[in-house]
Amino acid sequence: MTEADVNLKAYPLADAHLTKKLLDLVQQSCNYKQLRKGANEATKTLNRGISEFIVMAANAEPLEIILHLSLLCEDKNVPYIFVRSKQA
Repeated sequence: MTEADVNLKAYPLADAHLTKKLLDLVQQSCNYKQLRKGANEATKTLNRGISEFIVMAANAEPLEIILHLSLLCEDKNVPYIFVRSKQA
């Protein structure tokens, strides 16, 4: 994926090394049944106060579907980051 494929609104964007570590952590959380996928589930967990951190894909189409999550994360003091793609 090139720089042009990533929307500039997706900030902060993880580098390749951090992306690999994050995707490994996401895989582990999936194995332990701790993972919630999708904008609606992420919104619910943020509102309930049970989110530890949020990982979002910068190539989501349209990106506006998940951009509200960054504002909600800042409001709830939950760390968040964008990765280039949800594909490893």
